[in-house]
Amino acid sequence: FMKCKNSEEYTIYENIRKELYDDSSVIKLSSLNATETALIIVDMINGFVHFGALSSDRINSIITPVSTLMKKCSERNIKIAAFADSHKSSAAEFSAFPPHCTEDSDESQIIPEIENICNFTLIRKNSTNGFHAPDFRTFLNDNPKINTFIVCGDCTDICVNNFCITLKTYFDQLDLASKIFVPVNAVETFDAGLHDADFMNTASLFLMKTSGIDIVKEIL
Repeated sequence: FMKCKNSEEYTIYENIRKELYDDSSVIKLSSLNATETALIIVDMINGFVHFGALSSDRINSIITPVSTLMKKCSERNIKIAAFADSHKSSAAEFSAFPPHCTEDSDESQIIPEIENICNFTLIRKNSTNGFHAPDFRTFLNDNPKINTFIVCGDCTDICVNNFCITLKTYFDQLDLASKIFVPVNAVETFDAGLHDADFMNTASLFLMKTSGIDIVKEIL
């Protein structure tokens, strides 16, 4: 798509981008029921933001919107959970990704810019899908009234995408109503070789949208 700017395929790509980035709605936090809502922060940790094999300068751009969401949710007593990659040195995931964010390392720690903003539940995860982390299932069980989720963080096309789609299908399987909001201004991914961040953001946001997840410009 990125090399075929005169092609029909590129026109389709641009139309999708317009729908996602220009036409997405804005949601007011005050419109959500605080007792039924949770903010989920995905992998805002040193190993993806500041240093390490998988760190990316692009992730820095969402520190401010993520921190703002944390402050506003805390003010409304909305529960907050933060995922943090934390692997053993022998992690199976390292067959697909370079070694990163080993447990108890500085890489696996929440970035200092947000770690002291407010109280949150820290959930360590050992895969690209935080839904499977035992502590997240505990979080769900401990908060049975929560059916609305705001998901932010990184990477849009990997951990955010995997978590959101699994969470949505979990509620669908149980025939329970749910809403999952992904604010475009508070998610990001990385550039690396064929992994074009702009394209991967667009593709993954579109996939989530067509899977029943609400893609919004931002949450005010």
